[in-house]
Amino acid sequence: MGNQLLQSTQCEDPNSDVTTWALPEGAIARFGRGCVHDLAYSPDGEYLAVGSRIGLWWYKLPSLSPIALWETERGLVSAAVFSPCGKWLATGNWDGDIKVWDVQQTKLLAKLKIPSLTDGKVPVKQVAFSPDGRCLAVSGSEDVVYVWRVETGNLIAKFTGRVEKRSCPWSSIIPLSFSQDGCLLASTNFDNTVSVWNVEKNERIACLTGHTTWVYSVCISPCGQFLASGDREGTLRVWDIIRGVQEIVSTEYAAYRAMPFYSPSGVLLVAGRYEDKVVIWDVSKQEKFGIFEHRGFVTAARFSGCGTQFAVASSRELKVWTVDNPSTAAFVPGHTGVPFSMVFSPDGKTLTSREGSDVLFWDVACKRLQETFTKNTGIRSFVYLTSGKMLAAGTRDSTAVTVWDVGKSNKPIAEFTEHQKRVRIVMFSPTGNRLATVDGEGKFYVWDVQCCQKLSELTGDTDGIRSVVFSPDGKQLVSASEKKNVLLWDVERGEAIASLANKGFSRRSIETIAFSPCGNVIAGGLYSELRLWSVKTRESLYSIQPPPGCQWPFALAFSPCGRHLASGAWNMPKMSKEKVSIRLWEVASGANLATFWAHPTDVQSLAFSPDGTLLASGSFDGTILLWDISPYC
Repeated sequence: MGNQLLQSTQCEDPNSDVTTWALPEGAIARFGRGCVHDLAYSPDGEYLAVGSRIGLWWYKLPSLSPIALWETERGLVSAAVFSPCGKWLATGNWDGDIKVWDVQQTKLLAKLKIPSLTDGKVPVKQVAFSPDGRCLAVSGSEDVVYVWRVETGNLIAKFTGRVEKRSCPWSSIIPLSFSQDGCLLASTNFDNTVSVWNVEKNERIACLTGHTTWVYSVCISPCGQFLASGDREGTLRVWDIIRGVQEIVSTEYAAYRAMPFYSPSGVLLVAGRYEDKVVIWDVSKQEKFGIFEHRGFVTAARFSGCGTQFAVASSRELKVWTVDNPSTAAFVPGHTGVPFSMVFSPDGKTLTSREGSDVLFWDVACKRLQETFTKNTGIRSFVYLTSGKMLAAGTRDSTAVTVWDVGKSNKPIAEFTEHQKRVRIVMFSPTGNRLATVDGEGKFYVWDVQCCQKLSELTGDTDGIRSVVFSPDGKQLVSASEKKNVLLWDVERGEAIASLANKGFSRRSIETIAFSPCGNVIAGGLYSELRLWSVKTRESLYSIQPPPGCQWPFALAFSPCGRHLASGAWNMPKMSKEKVSIRLWEVASGANLATFWAHPTDVQSLAFSPDGTLLASGSFDGTILLWDISPYC
């Protein structure tokens, strides 16, 4: 399979720059490889397929070097599985599309679609081949499992365990497992039960109860007699399907998310999740195979077909281990979290992104990750000082806000503890000497970072604030709330000095606010509208109604010169194009200078380089794209 796969027209040159693979038109580089949703080992152990939000990555084992990137037209790959013989590969995405590929010929064998019981899209949760490879079972976010005949594309079975009409969380999977003879199929239900279906008779033969929370994994033993399941809280249950008896109930294998797996010889292994650790157990021997260090919330985990390897992906990393040798951990770079905010260094050589508890530093020229600043807390804001030094701020225990000097010391330089409720917003001023914080009770404070003391408490309409941004000099601040109020504040006096004109707003509130570098213009993004105000007159300058497919412009950034405004859209439920857009606007006239069809899902953040020639876009897909906008400057 290996040689023919490498000859595929969908594969890239393994020696080429991976940051340039399958870029959208107009982009010059991609940082990151996308958030991971599923993992699949090829039966021969040569490859690991990784389903991510930008497409399906192929990695060569054991080196884990990237050799191909498939399914990038839409991306959002949520499920992947090889057929037992290794000839076929099935993928599913967030739109409910399922594709079956002939791996050797890279030929599309079948394209299927999960029928929606409502009027929306049904994301694919998991796909599973029958042992003979002739059938494909698919689960979605509705409590229905479909079974298709692969070669004909005919639907041959439909199983529902619906107790009531509701959908599972987007972050949850609905696991599937065939018996070795292909006669039985196990799946989970919304009421935390496990169903066992007779595929040929299209009927349920058992409904296994006992779990009290979401069941994340199921596996039928090779002999077909036993079924093991693990839930979110770490409980393992094993049933004798034939006798209808529960054999094992145990919470000793995991703190949460117990993941059972039967080896081909029938040995039951369990991967148990703990804080920053994964432990592999042999259940019959009550022995630990190994303890593996791992960071972040697990998004996908998979044993290899023979059970000798284990791969696990989270919002922070992707690692592969040999099960009986913890020292063999191999790291796959680039599959990190969502870049919720970004900023270029003053010299433009480094792009810094915030991803949960991590601040990542990307070398722009070399197009690689050069450093990571990590704290076991939520980093909320960061800023570069004119000296080039960086400060970062985050919440230590949800109410206390800590400021770190990022660099050689990485030590805290200030801590603010006056909040009594969970802090929702933390924002530095561009000068770095002030910090605004807002909590769930509506307490709105501005702090002097250098003096480590409260500068003012902003009083008035502070409930439901969604976005906060300082003026360039840090003396003023603008806030947008759920009540559709856009208020301009005097920071030192701690009071609102103006309410920006809000006539004509849609029923939805403003999601994001941006100040121009000169401090004369404020931009706001809301559903179906971009609006700009004059700071001097406090009146609306004009509004822009983006075209269909671009109607949620919730990421904004002014260019350093202030002449241009970039907006990034969130994903629309029914888009005319496969990707969401980034648009470049002329501030003076409101003219649309350029449009880039960029990421497969929401644009979360935008940042211009100091010279204004580069635009970085960070997306919910877990990547950052760089765009050359010098032709429009």
